[in-house]
Amino acid sequence: MTDTTLLNWTLANIMVLVIIMARVGPLIFLMPIIGSQSIPPQAKVLFTLITSLVLLPVVPVTAADLPSSAVGLIVFMGKEILFVAILALFANLVFAAVESAGQMVAIQMGFSMAGVMDPQHGTQVAIIGFFWHMIAALLFLSVNGHHLYFRTLAETFTWVHPGSLNLTQATYAGIVHGVGHMFVLAVKIIAPVGTVLFFSDVAMGILAKVSPQIPVMIVAMPMKIAIGFIFIGLSLNLFMPLMINNFYMLERLLPKLAMGMGG
Repeated sequence: MTDTTLLNWTLANIMVLVIIMARVGPLIFLMPIIGSQSIPPQAKVLFTLITSLVLLPVVPVTAADLPSSAVGLIVFMGKEILFVAILALFANLVFAAVESAGQMVAIQMGFSMAGVMDPQHGTQVAIIGFFWHMIAALLFLSVNGHHLYFRTLAETFTWVHPGSLNLTQATYAGIVHGVGHMFVLAVKIIAPVGTVLFFSDVAMGILAKVSPQIPVMIVAMPMKIAIGFIFIGLSLNLFMPLMINNFYMLERLLPKLAMGMGG
């Protein structure tokens, strides 16, 4: 005969596990690198289960936190998904800035028609953007950016009780500031290469006026490609510290953002 106490303990832990998975699962599917579409959903589900089991004995969650009604459960899940989506948004904005900068450089170099498949989002991106994205992903892993998300995730159960999301004016201001920072970061990334390509266009225009016999349209395209690749390589010394600083900035801002949504 099954022990009633053991059965109640098992059911309570299963309900706590469901609460934890409601927050862990969306983050696994939305965060950079691990949430890539190139990773099978089955692997993400298994990773969600393993992470939730690790957090089960350490997070301050009880079975009473899970709503008993269907409507309450839907609202509960919606709040948890929205909460982790906001956290994942900020890291994804950094990678979006990299891809935007790569797209602008590719247009200047004449590579706007040449694209490759981005495994992170399953879309076609410019070659330069893909190259910078891969470097940014490696830097994100090298500075333990994924550890930042899991550490913040474990601490959010203390800061934001499950199902008690509180969006304030500061939260909306933080999201707007993050989106604005994305465009600023894209300009910083493109600045070295974009400036050189701009002045090469100016030089070709002057050359076309001074010496009309030179076929500028034929000469300009390979020259811009060569100049672009040279300065893309030279600008990596600026690109890598810039990305690392932004990842460290996430380490400071994500906990503050999460605590702000706790009310």
